[in-house]
Amino acid sequence: MAFTRAVLLSAALVLGTAAGAAAADLGNYGGGSMKDGPMAMPMQSYGPSWYVRADGGYSVFDEPSMTEIGIYDLTETDIDSAWSVGGGIGRYFGGGIRGDLTWSHRFEADAQGNLADHYASLEGVRRFGIKSDVFLANLYYDFDTGSRFTPYIGVGLGVTRNKTTEGTVDTCGCTTAIIEEGKDTHVAGAAMGGFSIKLRGGEQQGSFKDGPVASSRGLYLDAGYRFMYLGSVETGAIVHTGGGTTVAEDPTVEDIHAHEFRFGLRYDLN
Repeated sequence: MAFTRAVLLSAALVLGTAAGAAAADLGNYGGGSMKDGPMAMPMQSYGPSWYVRADGGYSVFDEPSMTEIGIYDLTETDIDSAWSVGGGIGRYFGGGIRGDLTWSHRFEADAQGNLADHYASLEGVRRFGIKSDVFLANLYYDFDTGSRFTPYIGVGLGVTRNKTTEGTVDTCGCTTAIIEEGKDTHVAGAAMGGFSIKLRGGEQQGSFKDGPVASSRGLYLDAGYRFMYLGSVETGAIVHTGGGTTVAEDPTVEDIHAHEFRFGLRYDLN
């Protein structure tokens, strides 16, 4: 979990640095000196700094690579589509840049691969489930269109906790072995693009003659596409149903890639 701590520490440093810079900007009102008399507060607007988000998604997986005991390559591999939910907290840094820390849970998707090699201890189709929890630090750039519609692009880096559920090995239509559960922690990455639509809020409150003008909290609909790299995961041992002997230790799903279509809400906190 050292990598997890490193990601979170780096994200905290980024947020802290940006917050310090924002505070410095707010404190530097105008120029001049005391001989020029009192310095007027600039007529500027300011908006929310923090936001929370809630998301849902639908993931379609690329055909995975599966191996067994580092020798056999499985054929006819597949991972079914799966739904996901998640949320996070983020900050606006200014200049169209924002960032957030997010968690998402990808529900179980059925996976399978066929081992058809006469030299193997047990041939047959391996079937089991895969689910994951993904933690990412994300950075986005919002394109200002001067309207309620805002396209964006972004990248994310973090970790994923992949798990496999109990499965079976079917040989000639019969269940010949049980696949035990397994789990792995792996580096995760994302590249994304989409748009947000302001549903309400964001209007200015007050007038410039009263000093800085505040902006009300905004509510946004987010929608977009995200490519996910989810690493790999090993199942547990394959145990023969006949005598309870272990057939293989580590059937492995390698280089899991997902194409995710996301939708959700983002709400400004202050």
